[in-house]
Amino acid sequence: MKKLLSSFLLAAALAFVLALPVLAAQQVWISDILANPQRFWNTTVTVIGQVQAVAANPAGTTRGTYTLLDESCPNPLTIRTTDLPPVGRNYSVTGTIVQDPAQANVPQLKEYGREAPGMSSMMKYILIGAAVVFFILIIILIVVLTKPKQKYGVSETIRPVSPPSGPALDPGRTTKLAPTAVAPPPSGDRTQVFANLGADILIDKGPDKGKEFTLHKQVTTLGRAGSRKNDIELNDETVSKEQASIYFDAQKKEFSIANESGTNPTKLNGQAIAGPTLLVNDALIEMGRSILRFRKQ
Repeated sequence: MKKLLSSFLLAAALAFVLALPVLAAQQVWISDILANPQRFWNTTVTVIGQVQAVAANPAGTTRGTYTLLDESCPNPLTIRTTDLPPVGRNYSVTGTIVQDPAQANVPQLKEYGREAPGMSSMMKYILIGAAVVFFILIIILIVVLTKPKQKYGVSETIRPVSPPSGPALDPGRTTKLAPTAVAPPPSGDRTQVFANLGADILIDKGPDKGKEFTLHKQVTTLGRAGSRKNDIELNDETVSKEQASIYFDAQKKEFSIANESGTNPTKLNGQAIAGPTLLVNDALIEMGRSILRFRKQ
């Protein structure tokens, strides 16, 4: 019986582990990737659509690229693969978003796997939930069946225990008891260390003119107040809530900035940027009606 239950447990655990990769990749729309590729760089995603065109590279092989189109927009997404599919077929493709080697800031999908569209995401969630419940029920069943049964017999005679020796307590007098040890109160929160990365952001123009922010985080977010808590929060209504981010490379000791707004551009020294762009001393960052200056200390 125990061997049978162990086999059931092993099978349930295996089914649960095999079901986990279903949720490993996030399913997204092609329009979201094309509109804001910086959000998906080096991220594993799944897209579902129809093959529009294929291009072998080198010619005569199954390696190359093909384009996939879904219902979200009229523009297809280019996919790199080692096994070109037939045109007109629908597929669910999983891979990592990378930059087109021939065009900067243009996204491509490096294919890891491809299959015909299957069950909906809701059905996958239901199946995984059922696997978890089944796994828990198996464990409960094993615990119940392997629990040792209580043996009933003649109960032992319980004899009263004599009180401990010592001076008797007089009910008419107040007896002073030894104080019990009291644990010391917990210490207060430790002082957090402020790491100065050696650079500041100064507001040269806009509603926040004159303010200064010291960069001390690996990633510093910029934008006006909103759902995202920005490290540099601007009171400029022409700035997006998620406008941009400044990144610090600890090895190279360099800073770069990337635009994250799909409606308001971020300009560096008058030029609109998209992906991470290197910041130099006294570089001017323009967003909305505000101008920020990057200054190294």
